[in-house]
Amino acid sequence: MLWFAAFKRACRLEPSSQKAVIGNVIQTAIARRYAKALFELQEPAEIGPTAATLKVLAEAFTTSREFRDLLLSPVFTPEQQAAVIAQLAARAGCPPLTGRFLTHVVHKNRIAQIREMSEEYGKFADQVSNRKVVEVSAARPLTDEQQATLRVQLEQVTRSQVDLAVRVDPAVIGGLRIRIGSTVYDGTVRSQLSRLRLALAKA
Repeated sequence: MLWFAAFKRACRLEPSSQKAVIGNVIQTAIARRYAKALFELQEPAEIGPTAATLKVLAEAFTTSREFRDLLLSPVFTPEQQAAVIAQLAARAGCPPLTGRFLTHVVHKNRIAQIREMSEEYGKFADQVSNRKVVEVSAARPLTDEQQATLRVQLEQVTRSQVDLAVRVDPAVIGGLRIRIGSTVYDGTVRSQLSRLRLALAKA
């Protein structure tokens, strides 16, 4: 299981780093449990609108300090917080069951995990729609043409529709690092140099 592998890696870190990583693992596990419960209760027609709603809420929570403070502040009651969530969710076309789920999340003080819940729910939704989110790390931004070419190649390999999540990582020296689920394909120069050093050390 991915969370267990992450937990084992965390055990090899310094105590301060261990605490942060283990905390993230636990939060992801909780978010996945909530997302799975919602997903398993829904009709197929509700999956797309729910994924869109959670994405809107997650983005608002991440980018709007005012929205985030309102949901996390003890000054506001859970009823007031749920009402704000309901208004935003309604604009996103939120199904009734998803609305009740979000109210439950607020009352359980789990709304801080809305971004993780959105990501985990998206994974379940992608499995149904045969879509895969592929994370790509590159030293420089990829042009639209480069992304289109890469998407076509990845769709041929995975036999699925692909959504690219491209990020610029200065630590990447040439080439690309591609993550599909739990599998990483590292074609960077840094990775090649690391393998070369390892081979020389064994020689």
